[in-house]
Amino acid sequence: MLGATLPAHAQPPVGAGYELLFSDEFDGDKVNPAHWRFREDRRTDSYMNGLNRRQNVAVAGGSLLITARQEMIDGKPENTGGGVISTHQFGYGYYETLSKPFMAGRGVHSAFWQRGGSIPNNTIFEIDSYEIDSGSWIGCNNLYLQLGTKNQSVPWPHRANIPFALRPDGWFLDAYEYTPEGVIFYDNGKVVARAEWKELTAAQCVWLTALNGVGKVDAAKQPATTEFAYFRYYAKDYPGVNLLPNGSFEYNQDRGDQPIAWQQDGTPGAGKVVAGEAARDRYKLRHASPGGAYQLSTSQSLEFIRNGDYQLTARVRSSGGQKTARLVVRGYGGPELVLTVPATASWTPLTLPKIPVTNHSVTVAIESAGEAGQWLEVDAIQFLKPTKTPPPAPEPFSLRLEPAWQLAQSEPIAFTGDNKFYFFDRSVGRGAAITVDFTMNPAKRQDAAPLARQPKTGTAGWSVLLTQQGQVVFRIGSGATHQDVVADVGYAVGKETRVVCVFDRGTATISLDGKQVAQATGITFTTDDATAAGRLGAVNDIYDAVGDVIAPGTPSAAPRKYKNYVGTLRAVTVDNAVPGQARRAN
Repeated sequence: MLGATLPAHAQPPVGAGYELLFSDEFDGDKVNPAHWRFREDRRTDSYMNGLNRRQNVAVAGGSLLITARQEMIDGKPENTGGGVISTHQFGYGYYETLSKPFMAGRGVHSAFWQRGGSIPNNTIFEIDSYEIDSGSWIGCNNLYLQLGTKNQSVPWPHRANIPFALRPDGWFLDAYEYTPEGVIFYDNGKVVARAEWKELTAAQCVWLTALNGVGKVDAAKQPATTEFAYFRYYAKDYPGVNLLPNGSFEYNQDRGDQPIAWQQDGTPGAGKVVAGEAARDRYKLRHASPGGAYQLSTSQSLEFIRNGDYQLTARVRSSGGQKTARLVVRGYGGPELVLTVPATASWTPLTLPKIPVTNHSVTVAIESAGEAGQWLEVDAIQFLKPTKTPPPAPEPFSLRLEPAWQLAQSEPIAFTGDNKFYFFDRSVGRGAAITVDFTMNPAKRQDAAPLARQPKTGTAGWSVLLTQQGQVVFRIGSGATHQDVVADVGYAVGKETRVVCVFDRGTATISLDGKQVAQATGITFTTDDATAAGRLGAVNDIYDAVGDVIAPGTPSAAPRKYKNYVGTLRAVTVDNAVPGQARRAN
């Protein structure tokens, strides 16, 4: 149970200006229904077969207890687990929990994560502060985008797999800092990974879970309990940064016409996200009902925001003539504030310059009521703490599809030779032409593989390798059958080197610091493999990717020549094309 030696408060970054706005210390003898609902569903896929039940969740001794069991239910054997999902939604901030993930036998998947909302249609991303498969001692720190991608690909923006250990007292202190620039992951107070992604604004729920039936289950080790001592959320001010998710409606993409993160009440079908003639980028919200009279409210509530003075801005246009056409702010601790939308054929700015929030919450609503043929359009809605000087105009919204995958653009990732590694998607670095571009600073000379997307067998795949002799190797094909392109003028320990490897329809080149140093033509192997996930840092077969979980791999019988990389990697780009060529759709 929670010991007296544990800190009374979580420890967000020193001097960062955070304020504790929510905590559940799991005191008492039951889950607080004001804060949490139970996870009750079945998870069945290629690597998991488990049933989640509220009966497996309890509060006792100052902790939330989630127990995995082997049970007979309706005459069938079941792997059962469970969890809780917050009834509240949280945005930018520092999230922390102290836990004891079950580790004594395989089969249990413990996780502390954020996804979806307490209202429908509010899934924007998933942040996994940790996903831990019992016994693996690898914590997965992930960021997945859940935006519309029917005709496009957003391949695994961030999948870091970090070896971890419990503290001497048996607990694991885990946290993540969700900021306008991306996500910073902490293990036991130390930064272990960073996911870089600007303008990914959401207010979503927190999940504390322990799923059962993951891979091969050590049934004899169950019942098996994962324990959470607390969950705490801290917020800080980001002046000039919009806190309102999907304020420009670009998150909808191809996910339908109902505005993601907003709640609509009133005449069905009267409010839709539509493309074209937007005030910003491509999408806008339109209130209208061509078939008759309508009444509609499109609203969004924010919880656990810092108190203080905010402002609301929006771009609007309207046919005029409606009974109601307005933007409303309420629930902030003061009287209702209203902006009337004028009749205007061109996009017109509206501003509420001062909204004095005193209760850490606010609701923003777009309300209209009119007859057939009347309409109102809204775009670029922002709710923020103002700055002394106007903030710069936001960049055009992008799903970052060009290049196909990027990592460590702002600062390098350090690798020490342990089993720390990053996955990237099977659709990345695949096709008739690819480019692999990164800057490395090796800490030692060794046979190592900084990154690869290479299956064990077959004729397709690739890897970038380093040798003890200082060579850089671009391998085309699988681990078993391949052709190597070797740059003898290679790398030096302690020196940054930019490496660019290009494969283009049978021709492979290696360039170091802007100079081509090796080329081979007539290569019969290809990079068009769709089976192997990409790896960065530790290119081994100890772990594999199965869906969204990390599974134990099947290690090769032969000794592994290429070791885990030691040094730093930054500005990593893997593209499904070469410069000047169109990208291949996979």
